[in-house]
Amino acid sequence: MTEPLETLTTTATSSLTTTLTSLLVKSTTLLTGLTTLLACLLYNYQNSLLYFPTIGGLPRRTSDNPKNYRSPAEYGIPFETHWIPCEDGVKIHSWLLLHREGSDNDNDNEKFSKKIPTILFFHGNAGNIGIRLPNAMQMYRHLRPANIWLIDYRGYGDSDDAKVDERGLKLDAEAVLRYIHGPRGTGGSKNHLPHVDRNRIFVFGRSLGGAVAFHMAHYDRVRSPKLNKIPSQSKHDDDRNNKLDSKHDYPRPPLAGMIVENSFLSISTMVDYLLPYVAPFKSLVLRINWDSAKVASQINEIPALFLAGKKDTLVPHEHMLGLFQIMKESRGMSNNNNGGEDRSLDRGGRILKMHVVKDGTHNET
Repeated sequence: MTEPLETLTTTATSSLTTTLTSLLVKSTTLLTGLTTLLACLLYNYQNSLLYFPTIGGLPRRTSDNPKNYRSPAEYGIPFETHWIPCEDGVKIHSWLLLHREGSDNDNDNEKFSKKIPTILFFHGNAGNIGIRLPNAMQMYRHLRPANIWLIDYRGYGDSDDAKVDERGLKLDAEAVLRYIHGPRGTGGSKNHLPHVDRNRIFVFGRSLGGAVAFHMAHYDRVRSPKLNKIPSQSKHDDDRNNKLDSKHDYPRPPLAGMIVENSFLSISTMVDYLLPYVAPFKSLVLRINWDSAKVASQINEIPALFLAGKKDTLVPHEHMLGLFQIMKESRGMSNNNNGGEDRSLDRGGRILKMHVVKDGTHNET
């Protein structure tokens, strides 16, 4: 009587094992397929996953924006429109918000302050510079006196249509710096920026704009003959910079400082956070770098301010802390604040400061 039962049990166990094995193989195949699909999508569409010239029904062109987002003229302040030529022939659009001598409300006063700082404003990955006007106006009013120079990337706002990618945005940043310190390489006249003090140029970048600001600071240090040469980020940069030496390597003051708000260590580390299932394959599929962590260790002369929202849910707060730590170590600084949220370090004028906004989010810091 037991032999049939044992045979039945063995058969049932064998059948269950076969079924589980089949399910495991199918699940593994499905998971592998989904991971492969995600990896393929990341490889082919990664630029469109990062750069959004239009988003959420917002138009690309500034003139099509809602009221109060179309032009600085809506705020009754003096400004100039500048078209900045890039190395590859693309022209990018920008607004330079200016301060009058005395009162900005004196519309009859055509004299502008010439010895005040100018802050270059590189925005995040979505929308045009018009969308940033309310924030720029806060900076304009509360950081006075300082000019605010809003810059749109290629393919954004009123800038020329062009492929939006890392190389292109780096060319945009480099072009802005050369335009300011023209006329060599820009075609501009000696007085094409009479209201800008070239000795007091600061760069501000939020989110993606922070990575652009890091690149500008790195390019500024590499190109400036007043400073020791530092390594370029790649052999391509080395080759291209060597070709540009005679055209763009001329005496000029370096950037006065940089301000970075809620930016990231690198796109690679963001993939680890946002797409953990793809992370093991990122070395095969990821073509975007924006490696600010690497750059941060190489620009140890420039004064820098970090603004970080502790409740940022888009870019982990640890990224800003990491960038601050890298720059601190590259300058041989020690932190005397025992890990406090506000940290201010100074070594021979190379100021480094971190300000954490306790309830700050990614877009509200």
